[in-house]
Amino acid sequence: MSAADFRLIRPVAITDTTLTSCTVPEAIVAIYVAGTTYAAGDIRGVATGTSQIVYQSLQAANLGHTPASSPTWWKVLGTVYAAYAGGTTYALNDIVSDLAAHKLYKSLAGGNLGNALTDATKWLPLGSTTRWKMFDKAVNSQTTAPDTFSTVVTLGELANTLTLINVEAATVTVEQSVSGYSRTKSLVKHDVLNWYDFYYEEPIRSGDVVFDDIPPYAASTLTVTADNTGGTAAIGCCFFGKSRTIGQTQWELTGGILSYSTTSTDTLGNTTMVKRANAKHLNFDVKIPDGFESEAFRLLTLYTDVEIVVIGSTDYSMTISYGFLDQWSVPISNSGKTAPISFRGLI
Repeated sequence: MSAADFRLIRPVAITDTTLTSCTVPEAIVAIYVAGTTYAAGDIRGVATGTSQIVYQSLQAANLGHTPASSPTWWKVLGTVYAAYAGGTTYALNDIVSDLAAHKLYKSLAGGNLGNALTDATKWLPLGSTTRWKMFDKAVNSQTTAPDTFSTVVTLGELANTLTLINVEAATVTVEQSVSGYSRTKSLVKHDVLNWYDFYYEEPIRSGDVVFDDIPPYAASTLTVTADNTGGTAAIGCCFFGKSRTIGQTQWELTGGILSYSTTSTDTLGNTTMVKRANAKHLNFDVKIPDGFESEAFRLLTLYTDVEIVVIGSTDYSMTISYGFLDQWSVPISNSGKTAPISFRGLI
């Protein structure tokens, strides 16, 4: 297997049956951790017995400001309860969890009694519970925990590749029960262009990582551990699956982003930026092996309009993405012509 192999991976769905265990609690939002720097918009909870008070960071570089005593830095979103109960009256902004669906909802009304969570006039969906954010296919929502956390899955089907996207960790370790497979990968990088940057620029974290040599044993358990001791460990997406190689990625591939931010300009020319998420946009040229053109065409057709993981090269994390095939074509050529493939990431 070459690092430059162009691979497509159809993720295996993780369910209550296949998720064996996780050290992250189920029915709460991520806990506020003193000493951590939070970005504007980050949501954290502070435990109060059987419930939590949920706060949202109002400013960037939010460090050293405790939620309960810093109203200019944190806004109260409401109270989160362990599980929704139909006979309970909820206040405006209270947050409840649907444990069966692993989703959180915020009350849109005071005196909210007897209204189903599907009632959009009374409840606002807030996304998955913390434990399930890494499996909800939303790249920008993360399962988080202080220092480190582990997740154990028993897939019940063959998988040889694990792709982790939007990761915050110093290392990630994957272990398999049947084969004894164990791999640890460091995500700390210090790519610089000159001596000044070497000494004065801080090391960065590679946000995407692939384990592509997992022995394919359907009955085995797989344990994934993200370690970020001294900080917050986080995984945005965790995808297990079988990879299919289409060909070999060629040089001159390009990567960029699709920005969903917007701007507005008033009559005096003052421009306001509304910061929103962005997604990867990748363009590959892939050399299809002679005689494999029809199978490559079939596979690309099969995976068109399907949410998949693409790996352009394991040597370059920027070529790893989750999304869908945009445009592609497969040549039958005796002059070395390559297949142009465009891929759009999801947020």
